Amino acid sequence: MPDLILCGPCGYAENDNDADKWCLDCEEGLCADCEKIHKSIKTTRNHRLISIEDFRQIKHIFVSMNCEDHGKRLELYCKTHDIAICVGCVPSYHKACPDIIPIDKVAENAKCSTALADLENTLTITLQNLQEIIDNRESALENLEGQKQAIKDTINDTRARMMKKLEDLEHKILQELDTKHGSCKSEEVKLLTRLKVSLRDLNCLREQTSKLKSFASELQLFIGMRQTNKAVFKEVESVKKTIKSVQNCEVYLQLQPSVVSLMNEVDQLGEIYVKKTTTSLPFKEAKIDQAQIQLPMQEMNSIKNIQIRFRKKFDVEKKGLLMWLSGCTMLSNGNVLIADYLGKDVIKEYSEDGKHIRDIPCSNGPFDFTVTHSDCIAVTYGDKKYLEILDINNNTVVRKVIFEEGCYGISYQENKLFIIIGGIVITDITGGVLKTLDIDCGSYLKTTKDRIYFTHNSAVNCISFTGEKIWEHTGISSGDLFGITVDDHGNVYVTDVESNTIIVIQNAGRYSRTLLTKTEGLDSPCALHYNKDEKVLLVCNESELAFLYDIVQC
Repeated sequence: MPDLILCGPCGYAENDNDADKWCLDCEEGLCADCEKIHKSIKTTRNHRLISIEDFRQIKHIFVSMNCEDHGKRLELYCKTHDIAICVGCVPSYHKACPDIIPIDKVAENAKCSTALADLENTLTITLQNLQEIIDNRESALENLEGQKQAIKDTINDTRARMMKKLEDLEHKILQELDTKHGSCKSEEVKLLTRLKVSLRDLNCLREQTSKLKSFASELQLFIGMRQTNKAVFKEVESVKKTIKSVQNCEVYLQLQPSVVSLMNEVDQLGEIYVKKTTTSLPFKEAKIDQAQIQLPMQEMNSIKNIQIRFRKKFDVEKKGLLMWLSGCTMLSNGNVLIADYLGKDVIKEYSEDGKHIRDIPCSNGPFDFTVTHSDCIAVTYGDKKYLEILDINNNTVVRKVIFEEGCYGISYQENKLFIIIGGIVITDITGGVLKTLDIDCGSYLKTTKDRIYFTHNSAVNCISFTGEKIWEHTGISSGDLFGITVDDHGNVYVTDVESNTIIVIQNAGRYSRTLLTKTEGLDSPCALHYNKDEKVLLVCNESELAFLYDIVQC
């Protein structure tokens, strides 16, 4: 049975009423009646309330909201010293600091900040490091056991060819083996125990971070991130110090050469040696932010500074009566892949110079596709209601996944596929459905490491992987928007078929401007792709023409 959480104001009046909501600002529960009063008072009506069920998820995650020196609430932030402070800290330590601002302003959009993504990435990488180290040490422990068994086998084989007199010698050598092996094993077990404690603590920190992200306020998350960062940094430094001088133990047996021939003259069967060699354990460095606030994404990479330079225009071969260039991408070797939904059942491959290289056979007209690995792509087939994973090296179907509705836009991110199937369906790489977001969307989408972008009618939307709305940009077209892609600064590019333009939207969704128009040769532009390695924008008209542009941030 969950812990009972009572209404704070009712408790003050000595009435024990269950709380329905929790106020993140007042840090107390509210029953239904008190919630109404809370919302009616001017000073509290804008307080952030969450359900009691959500509060239980973060109830036992400690985030200190008060100053350690003065005991007052952390309400300010000093940019000079990069620290959260209370009003009492200002005259004490920050009297001369020129840039003290309200902490609420700094903590704005903390759930969407790159600092949170960096923290989650740090936890993930560190946990992976620890697991790899533990696997390495467990393997070393298994090797020790194998070495011990090999020595025992050698001893037993030797004993079988010796007289009863060798029993005493065997006893002596086994005692030495157990002693030295036990010493080595003890060292390894001690190291493993220490590493597994770190693994458990970091898993706990990751779980706490995830819960803070989902259920805590921006302010709690912001301060919680800083405290978690410190804990992660301390743990990582401890682990690195622990593994700095780790040694591999190799237990082996050196038999006396004269044991067989001079059995009666030998008083020891052999000697157990331990050979220790320092081993280098892999530890991938993660970005650990000890004291750096990550403010919401700045407009330093303003869309006003984006310059577009024409590189190449080439004809796309028409196969069949109709043509709709519905999807495109660039491979790591610079080659271009283009899908023709209404043409023959192929994906066309061209060089960067526009030379046709080959046709990749498909089972139907391909609508859209995304690169999953260096030699594999995931292809959707529109109203045919299925997708396929194709190996483009040998032109084989690796896997086919059937759905109940049409499959259109598709994007790949961190071993997951994001597909427009009515709403947005998130699957693993085998097609197993992980989550379905019941969202109205168009035919195209694009993902980054923590966001989903999609077009819907004349609007461009940005949401989190859980479906939480981050921003929506409207009013840039009188018709429907189609293709969508994102550059390495988070700026979004979309195609407007009706006005024959390419529009770029600033990373926070506030501003937009037209980059390309009909005068550059656009005629019903549909599909587009941004290559982050080469900083190249690939644009396909609905039929016949494709364009390559260099994107320059001035």
